[in-house]
Amino acid sequence: MIEVALIIVLLVGGMAVVATAVSLVRVIIGVEMAVMAGILGAAMSEDISLVAIASVAGVAETVLMVAALFKMAKEGYV
Repeated sequence: MIEVALIIVLLVGGMAVVATAVSLVRVIIGVEMAVMAGILGAAMSEDISLVAIASVAGVAETVLMVAALFKMAKEGYV
């Protein structure tokens, strides 16, 4: 039961960080907290293939978000 509470806290905390973010870096941090909750949920299901898929998806979205942030910074939006 404590695992479910930890997943919920990570999700709610991540969304709270995104909702109150002042900069795009904080948005990325909040989204990463939500991704960690997804990976933790996959790990709690004890399905190794689901953990691998969640981890790959987390890495891919991180790379895309950071690339978008750098492009926005280069164009002067950040």
